[in-house]
Amino acid sequence: MTTWFGPLSALLGAAVLVAACGNTNNNVTESGSDSGATAGLPSLTDGTVTDSGSESASEATEGTGSASMTSLPTTGDPPTSTSNGTMTATSDPDTTSTTNPASTTEPVDTTIGPDTTGTTTGPDCIPTEEVCNDLDDDCNDIIDDVDVGGDGICDCLDIALFGNEGANPSAEFQTWLEAQGTQVDRISLDNTPITQELLDNYDIVILDWLVRTYSPEETALIKAWVESGGGLMSMTGHTNNQTVVERPNSIISSMGLSYNASQGFFSGPVTNWTPHPITAGITSVSFYGGLYVDIVDDGVGMNTVVGTLPQGPVAVAQVRNDGKLFIFGDEWIEFDSEWQQIPQIKQFWVNILAYLSPQNFCTVPQ
Repeated sequence: MTTWFGPLSALLGAAVLVAACGNTNNNVTESGSDSGATAGLPSLTDGTVTDSGSESASEATEGTGSASMTSLPTTGDPPTSTSNGTMTATSDPDTTSTTNPASTTEPVDTTIGPDTTGTTTGPDCIPTEEVCNDLDDDCNDIIDDVDVGGDGICDCLDIALFGNEGANPSAEFQTWLEAQGTQVDRISLDNTPITQELLDNYDIVILDWLVRTYSPEETALIKAWVESGGGLMSMTGHTNNQTVVERPNSIISSMGLSYNASQGFFSGPVTNWTPHPITAGITSVSFYGGLYVDIVDDGVGMNTVVGTLPQGPVAVAQVRNDGKLFIFGDEWIEFDSEWQQIPQIKQFWVNILAYLSPQNFCTVPQ
Protein backbone atom coordinates (compact mmCIF):
# COMPACT_ATOMS: atom_id res chain seq x y z
CA MET A 1 0.00 0.00 0.00
CA THR A 2 2.81 2.43 0.81
CA THR A 3 4.52 1.80 -2.51
CA TRP A 4 1.23 2.42 -4.46
CA PHE A 5 0.27 5.63 -2.56
CA GLY A 6 3.63 7.29 -3.29
CA PRO A 7 3.05 7.83 -7.04
CA LEU A 8 -0.55 8.92 -6.41
CA SER A 9 0.65 11.49 -3.89
CA ALA A 10 3.18 12.82 -6.37
CA LEU A 11 0.50 13.14 -9.08
CA LEU A 12 -1.88 14.96 -6.72
CA GLY A 13 0.99 17.24 -5.63
CA ALA A 14 1.81 18.15 -9.22
CA ALA A 15 -1.83 19.02 -9.89
CA VAL A 16 -1.99 21.26 -6.84
CA LEU A 17 1.27 22.90 -7.90
CA VAL A 18 -0.02 23.66 -11.39
CA ALA A 19 -3.19 25.22 -9.92
CA ALA A 20 -1.13 27.27 -7.47
CA CYS A 21 1.10 28.53 -10.28
CA GLY A 22 -1.97 29.67 -12.22
CA ASN A 23 -3.43 31.45 -9.18
CA THR A 24 -0.12 33.19 -8.53
CA ASN A 25 0.00 34.63 -12.05
CA ASN A 26 -3.63 35.79 -11.85
CA ASN A 27 -3.01 37.49 -8.54
CA VAL A 28 0.09 39.21 -9.88
CA THR A 29 -1.73 40.54 -12.93
CA GLU A 30 -4.63 41.94 -10.89
CA SER A 31 -2.27 43.34 -8.26
CA GLY A 32 -0.07 45.01 -10.85
CA SER A 33 -3.09 46.56 -12.50
CA ASP A 34 -4.39 47.86 -9.18
CA SER A 35 -1.05 49.42 -8.36
CA GLY A 36 -1.36 51.94 -11.20
CA ALA A 37 -4.70 53.22 -9.92
CA THR A 38 -4.34 52.96 -6.14
CA ALA A 39 -0.69 53.05 -5.20
CA GLY A 40 -0.81 56.76 -4.41
CA LEU A 41 1.46 57.83 -7.26
CA PRO A 42 2.58 61.46 -6.87
CA SER A 43 0.85 63.87 -9.23
CA LEU A 44 2.93 65.40 -12.01
CA THR A 45 2.74 69.03 -12.93
CA ASP A 46 2.82 68.40 -16.67
CA GLY A 47 -0.58 66.71 -16.75
CA THR A 48 0.79 63.19 -17.54
CA VAL A 49 -0.41 61.46 -14.39
CA THR A 50 -2.66 59.10 -16.35
CA ASP A 51 0.11 58.01 -18.72
CA SER A 52 2.58 57.51 -15.88
CA GLY A 53 0.02 55.54 -13.94
CA SER A 54 -0.60 53.30 -16.94
CA GLU A 55 3.10 52.68 -17.41
CA SER A 56 3.53 51.96 -13.71
CA ALA A 57 0.73 49.45 -13.88
CA SER A 58 2.42 47.70 -16.79
CA GLU A 59 5.79 47.66 -15.07
CA ALA A 60 4.29 46.43 -11.82
CA THR A 61 2.56 43.56 -13.64
CA GLU A 62 5.69 42.47 -15.44
CA GLY A 63 7.97 42.87 -12.42
CA THR A 64 5.68 41.07 -9.96
CA GLY A 65 5.00 38.26 -12.38
CA SER A 66 8.72 37.71 -12.85
CA ALA A 67 9.31 37.59 -9.09
CA SER A 68 6.61 34.95 -8.54
CA MET A 69 7.87 32.73 -11.34
CA THR A 70 11.41 32.68 -9.96
CA SER A 71 10.10 31.43 -6.60
CA LEU A 72 8.69 28.26 -8.15
CA PRO A 73 10.68 25.00 -7.88
CA THR A 74 12.99 24.25 -10.80
CA THR A 75 12.32 21.33 -13.12
CA GLY A 76 12.87 18.04 -11.42
CA ASP A 77 12.51 19.32 -7.82
CA PRO A 78 9.54 17.58 -6.07
CA PRO A 79 7.20 19.65 -3.86
CA THR A 80 7.50 19.26 -0.08
CA SER A 81 4.91 17.02 1.61
CA THR A 82 4.19 15.87 5.18
CA SER A 83 4.36 12.28 6.31
CA ASN A 84 0.67 11.80 5.48
CA GLY A 85 1.11 13.08 1.89
CA THR A 86 -0.48 16.56 2.39
CA MET A 87 1.06 19.32 0.21
CA THR A 88 2.35 22.39 2.13
CA ALA A 89 4.53 24.34 -0.35
CA THR A 90 1.75 26.33 -2.07
CA SER A 91 -0.66 27.20 0.75
CA ASP A 92 0.87 30.62 1.79
CA PRO A 93 -0.07 33.93 0.05
CA ASP A 94 2.45 35.46 -2.34
CA THR A 95 4.69 37.82 -0.37
CA THR A 96 7.21 38.51 -3.14
CA SER A 97 5.13 41.39 -4.58
CA THR A 98 4.76 44.67 -2.69
CA THR A 99 1.51 45.36 -4.53
CA ASN A 100 -0.31 42.11 -3.64
CA PRO A 101 -3.68 42.91 -2.00
CA ALA A 102 -2.89 40.40 0.73
CA SER A 103 -0.02 42.60 1.93
CA THR A 104 -2.08 45.84 2.08
CA THR A 105 -3.01 46.77 5.65
CA GLU A 106 -4.30 50.36 5.20
CA PRO A 107 -6.45 52.12 2.55
CA VAL A 108 -4.34 53.78 -0.15
CA ASP A 109 -4.79 57.53 -0.74
CA THR A 110 -5.61 57.97 -4.43
CA THR A 111 -6.03 61.75 -4.33
CA ILE A 112 -4.25 63.48 -7.24
CA GLY A 113 -2.93 66.97 -6.66
CA PRO A 114 -4.17 69.94 -8.71
CA ASP A 115 -2.83 70.43 -12.23
CA THR A 116 -0.66 73.55 -12.12
CA THR A 117 0.23 73.71 -15.81
CA GLY A 118 -3.00 75.21 -17.18
CA THR A 119 -5.53 77.72 -16.02
CA THR A 120 -5.69 78.04 -12.24
CA THR A 121 -9.47 78.35 -12.20
CA GLY A 122 -11.15 75.69 -10.05
CA PRO A 123 -11.96 74.69 -6.46
CA ASP A 124 -8.26 74.52 -5.60
CA CYS A 125 -7.41 77.92 -7.13
CA ILE A 126 -5.52 80.25 -4.80
CA PRO A 127 -6.11 83.90 -5.85
CA THR A 128 -3.01 85.94 -6.67
CA GLU A 129 -2.43 89.15 -8.58
CA GLU A 130 -3.57 88.88 -12.20
CA VAL A 131 -0.80 89.27 -14.78
CA CYS A 132 -0.57 88.66 -18.55
CA ASN A 133 0.41 84.97 -18.54
CA ASP A 134 -2.57 83.09 -20.09
CA LEU A 135 -3.71 82.03 -16.59
CA ASP A 136 -6.67 82.99 -14.40
CA ASP A 137 -4.50 84.11 -11.49
CA ASP A 138 -7.29 85.78 -9.49
CA CYS A 139 -9.67 82.78 -9.87
CA ASN A 140 -12.58 84.78 -11.37
CA ASP A 141 -12.99 82.58 -14.48
CA ILE A 142 -11.51 85.26 -16.76
CA ILE A 143 -7.97 84.87 -18.07
CA ASP A 144 -5.64 87.90 -18.10
CA ASP A 145 -8.24 90.53 -17.16
CA VAL A 146 -5.60 93.19 -16.45
CA ASP A 147 -6.34 96.93 -16.70
CA VAL A 148 -3.72 98.76 -14.68
CA GLY A 149 -4.73 102.19 -15.95
CA GLY A 150 -8.46 101.62 -15.46
CA ASP A 151 -9.19 102.79 -19.00
CA GLY A 152 -11.51 99.89 -19.80
CA ILE A 153 -9.11 98.32 -22.32
CA CYS A 154 -7.42 95.05 -21.36
CA ASP A 155 -3.65 95.41 -21.13
CA CYS A 156 -3.05 91.84 -22.30
CA LEU A 157 -4.51 92.22 -25.81
CA ASP A 158 -2.28 91.50 -28.82
CA ILE A 159 -3.50 93.58 -31.77
CA ALA A 160 -2.43 93.54 -35.44
CA LEU A 161 -3.04 96.56 -37.69
CA PHE A 162 -3.09 95.47 -41.34
CA GLY A 163 -1.78 98.10 -43.78
CA ASN A 164 -0.81 101.75 -43.43
CA GLU A 165 -2.25 104.36 -41.10
CA GLY A 166 -4.82 106.81 -42.39
CA ALA A 167 -3.88 109.86 -44.46
CA ASN A 168 -4.83 112.40 -41.81
CA PRO A 169 -1.55 113.75 -40.32
CA SER A 170 -3.09 113.78 -36.84
CA ALA A 171 -3.49 110.00 -36.84
CA GLU A 172 -1.79 108.58 -33.74
CA PHE A 173 -4.04 105.56 -33.40
CA GLN A 174 -1.32 102.96 -32.81
CA THR A 175 0.43 105.14 -30.24
CA TRP A 176 -2.84 105.59 -28.38
CA LEU A 177 -3.55 101.84 -28.34
CA GLU A 178 -0.09 101.12 -26.95
CA ALA A 179 -0.58 103.80 -24.29
CA GLN A 180 -3.59 101.80 -23.05
CA GLY A 181 -1.25 98.86 -22.35
CA THR A 182 -1.93 96.72 -25.42
CA GLN A 183 0.69 95.13 -27.67
CA VAL A 184 0.28 96.47 -31.23
CA ASP A 185 2.07 95.46 -34.46
CA ARG A 186 1.51 97.11 -37.84
CA ILE A 187 1.91 94.32 -40.38
CA SER A 188 0.92 93.28 -43.91
CA LEU A 189 2.65 96.27 -45.48
CA ASP A 190 3.79 94.29 -48.53
CA ASN A 191 3.02 91.06 -50.38
CA THR A 192 4.28 88.74 -47.63
CA PRO A 193 1.62 86.01 -47.36
CA ILE A 194 -0.60 85.77 -44.30
CA THR A 195 0.02 82.50 -42.43
CA GLN A 196 -1.65 80.64 -39.60
CA GLU A 197 1.45 81.10 -37.46
CA LEU A 198 1.19 84.87 -37.93
CA LEU A 199 -2.51 85.05 -37.04
CA ASP A 200 -2.02 82.92 -33.94
CA ASN A 201 0.04 85.75 -32.43
CA TYR A 202 -3.00 88.04 -32.17
CA ASP A 203 -6.34 88.35 -30.41
CA ILE A 204 -7.68 91.16 -32.64
CA VAL A 205 -6.95 92.15 -36.25
CA ILE A 206 -7.91 95.65 -37.49
CA LEU A 207 -7.96 96.27 -41.25
CA ASP A 208 -6.58 99.78 -41.79
CA TRP A 209 -5.46 101.29 -45.14
CA LEU A 210 -4.69 98.03 -46.95
CA VAL A 211 -1.88 97.96 -49.54
CA ARG A 212 -3.20 95.00 -51.55
CA THR A 213 -5.97 92.49 -52.05
CA TYR A 214 -5.73 89.06 -50.37
CA SER A 215 -5.74 85.63 -51.97
CA PRO A 216 -8.50 83.06 -51.41
CA GLU A 217 -6.02 80.99 -49.38
CA GLU A 218 -5.25 83.93 -47.08
CA THR A 219 -8.94 84.76 -46.78
CA ALA A 220 -9.72 81.18 -45.76
CA LEU A 221 -7.07 81.34 -43.02
CA ILE A 222 -8.44 84.62 -41.65
CA LYS A 223 -12.01 83.30 -41.76
CA ALA A 224 -11.02 80.14 -39.85
CA TRP A 225 -9.08 82.26 -37.35
CA VAL A 226 -12.18 84.36 -36.66
CA GLU A 227 -14.43 81.33 -36.31
CA SER A 228 -12.06 79.80 -33.76
CA GLY A 229 -12.22 82.88 -31.51
CA GLY A 230 -10.45 85.82 -33.17
CA GLY A 231 -11.83 89.35 -33.41
CA LEU A 232 -11.76 91.21 -36.76
CA MET A 233 -12.55 94.88 -37.44
CA SER A 234 -12.51 96.68 -40.77
CA MET A 235 -12.37 100.39 -41.65
CA THR A 236 -12.47 102.01 -45.10
CA GLY A 237 -12.78 105.34 -46.92
CA HIS A 238 -9.07 106.18 -46.70
CA THR A 239 -9.18 107.48 -50.29
CA ASN A 240 -11.93 108.07 -52.83
CA ASN A 241 -11.24 105.21 -55.20
CA GLN A 242 -12.18 101.58 -55.66
CA THR A 243 -9.12 100.20 -53.81
CA VAL A 244 -10.80 100.89 -50.46
CA VAL A 245 -13.66 98.66 -51.62
CA GLU A 246 -11.88 95.78 -53.30
CA ARG A 247 -9.07 95.30 -50.81
CA PRO A 248 -11.06 94.91 -47.58
CA ASN A 249 -13.80 93.03 -49.44
CA SER A 250 -11.24 90.40 -50.46
CA ILE A 251 -11.27 89.41 -46.77
CA ILE A 252 -14.67 90.26 -45.29
CA SER A 253 -16.96 89.26 -48.18
CA SER A 254 -16.23 85.59 -47.44
CA MET A 255 -18.11 86.14 -44.16
CA GLY A 256 -21.21 87.75 -45.70
CA LEU A 257 -20.23 91.42 -45.27
CA SER A 258 -18.84 93.84 -47.86
CA TYR A 259 -18.49 97.53 -48.68
CA ASN A 260 -20.73 98.97 -51.44
CA ALA A 261 -19.73 102.09 -53.41
CA SER A 262 -22.86 102.21 -55.58
CA GLN A 263 -24.05 105.39 -53.82
CA GLY A 264 -20.63 106.97 -53.81
CA PHE A 265 -18.76 108.21 -50.75
CA PHE A 266 -20.94 110.08 -48.27
CA SER A 267 -20.65 111.70 -44.86
CA GLY A 268 -22.37 111.71 -41.48
CA PRO A 269 -22.05 112.02 -38.51
CA VAL A 270 -23.62 108.77 -37.36
CA THR A 271 -26.30 109.43 -34.74
CA ASN A 272 -28.73 106.57 -35.36
CA TRP A 273 -27.62 103.69 -33.12
CA THR A 274 -29.11 100.35 -32.11
CA PRO A 275 -28.65 99.25 -28.46
CA HIS A 276 -25.62 96.97 -28.44
CA PRO A 277 -22.41 96.53 -26.38
CA ILE A 278 -20.54 98.52 -29.05
CA THR A 279 -22.96 101.48 -28.85
CA ALA A 280 -23.22 101.78 -25.06
CA GLY A 281 -22.92 105.47 -24.16
CA ILE A 282 -22.51 106.53 -27.82
CA THR A 283 -24.70 109.21 -29.43
CA SER A 284 -22.56 110.67 -32.26
CA VAL A 285 -19.45 109.50 -34.18
CA SER A 286 -17.52 111.09 -37.07
CA PHE A 287 -18.12 109.83 -40.62
CA TYR A 288 -16.51 111.61 -43.60
CA GLY A 289 -16.40 110.11 -47.10
CA GLY A 290 -17.38 106.56 -46.16
CA LEU A 291 -19.40 103.65 -47.57
CA TYR A 292 -22.35 101.55 -46.51
CA VAL A 293 -22.19 97.84 -45.76
CA ASP A 294 -23.91 95.06 -47.69
CA ILE A 295 -25.11 92.11 -45.61
CA VAL A 296 -25.59 88.58 -46.92
CA ASP A 297 -26.83 85.78 -44.65
CA ASP A 298 -24.31 82.98 -45.15
CA GLY A 299 -25.92 80.67 -42.58
CA VAL A 300 -23.07 81.08 -40.08
CA GLY A 301 -22.72 84.71 -39.05
CA MET A 302 -25.36 86.39 -36.88
CA ASN A 303 -25.47 90.03 -37.95
CA THR A 304 -26.68 93.12 -36.09
CA VAL A 305 -26.86 96.56 -37.71
CA VAL A 306 -25.73 98.88 -34.91
CA GLY A 307 -25.39 102.18 -36.83
CA THR A 308 -27.07 103.62 -39.94
CA LEU A 309 -27.10 106.65 -42.21
CA PRO A 310 -29.76 107.38 -44.83
CA GLN A 311 -27.71 105.50 -47.46
CA GLY A 312 -27.79 102.28 -45.42
CA PRO A 313 -25.97 100.37 -42.66
CA VAL A 314 -22.56 101.81 -41.79
CA ALA A 315 -21.78 99.81 -38.65
CA VAL A 316 -22.44 96.05 -38.51
CA ALA A 317 -21.52 93.58 -35.76
CA GLN A 318 -21.36 89.85 -36.39
CA VAL A 319 -21.01 86.85 -34.10
CA ARG A 320 -19.36 84.04 -36.05
CA ASN A 321 -19.02 80.77 -34.19
CA ASP A 322 -16.50 81.56 -31.42
CA GLY A 323 -15.31 84.83 -32.97
CA LYS A 324 -16.69 88.27 -33.83
CA LEU A 325 -16.49 90.98 -36.50
CA PHE A 326 -17.19 94.68 -36.54
CA ILE A 327 -17.39 96.40 -39.93
CA PHE A 328 -17.40 100.21 -40.01
CA GLY A 329 -17.84 102.30 -43.16
CA ASP A 330 -15.21 104.97 -42.51
CA GLU A 331 -11.75 105.51 -40.98
CA TRP A 332 -12.04 108.94 -39.34
CA ILE A 333 -12.64 107.37 -35.93
CA GLU A 334 -8.89 106.52 -35.81
CA PHE A 335 -7.82 110.17 -36.04
CA ASP A 336 -7.10 111.68 -32.65
CA SER A 337 -7.91 115.12 -34.06
CA GLU A 338 -11.54 113.99 -34.04
CA TRP A 339 -11.39 112.80 -30.45
CA GLN A 340 -10.82 116.34 -29.27
CA GLN A 341 -14.08 117.38 -30.91
CA ILE A 342 -16.03 114.20 -30.12
CA PRO A 343 -14.70 112.60 -26.90
CA GLN A 344 -17.19 109.76 -27.29
CA ILE A 345 -14.97 108.24 -29.99
CA LYS A 346 -12.54 107.02 -27.32
CA GLN A 347 -15.39 105.24 -25.55
CA PHE A 348 -16.44 103.86 -28.93
CA TRP A 349 -13.03 102.21 -29.26
CA VAL A 350 -13.18 100.89 -25.70
CA ASN A 351 -16.52 99.24 -26.56
CA ILE A 352 -15.23 97.85 -29.86
CA LEU A 353 -12.14 96.24 -28.34
CA ALA A 354 -14.15 94.75 -25.47
CA TYR A 355 -16.64 93.29 -27.95
CA LEU A 356 -13.93 91.77 -30.17
CA SER A 357 -11.88 90.28 -27.33
CA PRO A 358 -11.92 86.45 -27.13
CA GLN A 359 -14.51 84.87 -24.82
CA ASN A 360 -13.47 84.58 -21.16
CA PHE A 361 -10.16 86.27 -21.96
CA CYS A 362 -8.90 89.78 -21.32
CA THR A 363 -12.36 91.15 -20.48
CA VAL A 364 -12.44 94.01 -18.00
CA PRO A 365 -15.45 95.68 -16.35
CA GLN A 366 -16.84 98.62 -18.34
